[in-house]
Amino acid sequence: MTVTLKQKTVRLSGSCGVEEADTLVEYLTSRPDLEVDLRAATSIHTALWQALMMFRPPITGPAPPPLLPDAVISAVTRFLTRPL
Repeated sequence: MTVTLKQKTVRLSGSCGVEEADTLVEYLTSRPDLEVDLRAATSIHTALWQALMMFRPPITGPAPPPLLPDAVISAVTRFLTRPL
């Protein structure tokens, strides 16, 4: 599993495919206090990015640069950190 829950943090690691989107949504729906750590992810499917944009959890680690072009990472990060 590439999406795991440990205490108050959801950790994305390795290649996070579309099949992990339901798990991420379940975690974020049931526990709105969770943070998400992207540091160990090598790739993240757009379905997971969409879930992150919808739930807007705190991000505890920056996504590694090879995941997406820098402009997209910057835009998603700005979206996730802006006030509601």
